[in-house]
Amino acid sequence: MEFVQVDVFADRPYGGNPLAVFPDPGQLSTEQMQAIAREMNLSETTFVSSARDDTYELRIFTPGGELPFAGHPTLGTAFVLTELGRVTGDRLTQRSAGGDTPVTRDGDRLWFTRTGTVSGDFADAAALAGGLGCPVGSLSLDGASLGGEGRLVPAFSDAGVPMLMTPIADRSTLRALRPSAAELAPISHDGIYCFTTVAEGRIEARGFFPALGIHEDPATGAAAAALGLYLADRIGSVEVTIDQGLAVGRPSVISVRAGAGRVEIGGRCHHVLTGRLDVLPEA
Repeated sequence: MEFVQVDVFADRPYGGNPLAVFPDPGQLSTEQMQAIAREMNLSETTFVSSARDDTYELRIFTPGGELPFAGHPTLGTAFVLTELGRVTGDRLTQRSAGGDTPVTRDGDRLWFTRTGTVSGDFADAAALAGGLGCPVGSLSLDGASLGGEGRLVPAFSDAGVPMLMTPIADRSTLRALRPSAAELAPISHDGIYCFTTVAEGRIEARGFFPALGIHEDPATGAAAAALGLYLADRIGSVEVTIDQGLAVGRPSVISVRAGAGRVEIGGRCHHVLTGRLDVLPEA
């Protein structure tokens, strides 16, 4: 069974977030897909159920479980299927357990669009600070640094997977975070996305997903989408670039355009390798 590995949200190969795509997995069971995802040991692995014309259906697995939606698997799978000629056109529809997701091509970048919601402020700042290994007072950011007003504070945002958006006061604190999986997993099963402003229109972020078997993710499209929704909710429409993956040696660049309840996420993909599974897990 062949697979393709691509680097997503990468300006060049061997950056961004690697993704394994199985374009023709046959009749694998859920348990077999999960076993293969653990074997690949990447943030996500996708299995394409069907692909025709401008629409495809897939399932997404981390080493620790299945996801209804994820960002870098969306762009990476669309890139692979287009490269293989399994889908055609500049406007595609991805179908997954998280609903339909439009995917468009604009030059050398792919974009996906999601809608979603933002909840109220997160209450237990002390527990969150303890899990991240930082002072409680560092869990906020001046909204003026992104063209808004007031203070940004932690809150859940959901573009398909609910994640805790966590503003950090400055870059040095962000880079010094030492997350505890045991303490963070109960706070947000689906992940904690920490970010700070580094320049006008530029954000640096780190994503932690301990309950999903991902200590730190190089690039997280679903979290970037949730962050776009959060920022649009708190300060108004935004267009920003996110740098992620620096702490794990995988520089990633994520483009974000967001308005009220709607967000677009863009990035580049690079084909790195084609491989083959010689032995499948037992059914």
